[in-house]
Amino acid sequence: MESIRIGAVEITALQDTTLTLEFRTFLGQLAEQMDRDDPAGAGQPRPFPIAVTSYLVRSGSNLVLVDTGMGPRQRAGLEFPAGRLDQALLGVGVSPGDVTHIVHSHLHIDHVGWNTVENPDGSYRPFFPNAKYLIQQAEWDYWMTPEHLPLRRNQHLRECVEPLKDTASLQLVDGERAIDQNLTFVSTPGHTPGHVAIGVYSQGERGVIVGDASHHPAQLLHPDWSPPADWDPVLSARSRERLFVDAEADGRRWVAGHWPFPGFGRILRVEGKRVFEAL
Repeated sequence: MESIRIGAVEITALQDTTLTLEFRTFLGQLAEQMDRDDPAGAGQPRPFPIAVTSYLVRSGSNLVLVDTGMGPRQRAGLEFPAGRLDQALLGVGVSPGDVTHIVHSHLHIDHVGWNTVENPDGSYRPFFPNAKYLIQQAEWDYWMTPEHLPLRRNQHLRECVEPLKDTASLQLVDGERAIDQNLTFVSTPGHTPGHVAIGVYSQGERGVIVGDASHHPAQLLHPDWSPPADWDPVLSARSRERLFVDAEADGRRWVAGHWPFPGFGRILRVEGKRVFEAL
């Protein structure tokens, strides 16, 4: 199922690309558990694919895109398949000019890649010409500094985020504020300082688009397992556990862009353990 409805809101999963990561460096505790369960493979590489999924949300008169993937650019030192979010949008009958809002969970490279396209003179312009780009003020303030912006690993910020600075497209927001009548920011710091999830509330039904608050279903049983990319692992684990508890308590739809595509499901308790039931 690549689209779901939550009340009057429709959410469509659009896969930009797939990355291949290594459990030993990404979730080392899971690699250790796999070694214990499979002694014959102990010490061997444990590669796994991770989806990079954006979500197109139809909410009232708004067409909202949550995160914009890795994008089409290849960068030195990074090997990954080129993003195809542009083609995925066309496949569901949406052009860049149709999108009214770009909502960012945070500003890591795999969430901002289609924000801009390059002009012939080497400058950048918004790829979604009619959209407001909504970014948390705390996230902007952390990354848009002389400490972070010039770093080679942050080239994506200079290409895909900084060019928005002097445009009417950029809208910086604070905390848990409403996006529209059905969508709201949910504060989930830890992966980055201003990381947010997107809460969906419509006609008595609920959902949550979790961003990078969780990267893998194994964290259901081990919310304290944090990847090295987490800015504050303790705070990240706390945010992750709160999302799990809330989703389990009221049955809200769980929408996770790095879980196996399309990332739609529910969090349930089965025989005393938290499990994911895909839709």
